[in-house]
Amino acid sequence: MSFEITPRRALIVHLHNTRQARQLRRFGIVKYISDAAKYAIIYMNDDEIEQKAKLIDRLGFVASVEISNWPEVDTTVGSDNENIEFAIDDEDLADENPITDEEL
Repeated sequence: MSFEITPRRALIVHLHNTRQARQLRRFGIVKYISDAAKYAIIYMNDDEIEQKAKLIDRLGFVASVEISNWPEVDTTVGSDNENIEFAIDDEDLADENPITDEEL
């Protein structure tokens, strides 16, 4: 018996009214509903997300639907092959009017 992780993705649903947001449970797991910002986050399987996004977008209380880009985001800052050097110019650090000891 082996355990396989199913790829999942979030769907951000912008709503006209949050009263009907409970109806979104039939499409996936509703993780968060914001009453103030009028949006909901739904998690569902990655292979079904395109067709379910079209179905959700057709609902009357839905303003728009966005598919999360998180799986495509590169979370690594750099790799071993890249040599990134950060430099700060001394002119950028120097104040035009330096603080004297008397002002402190």
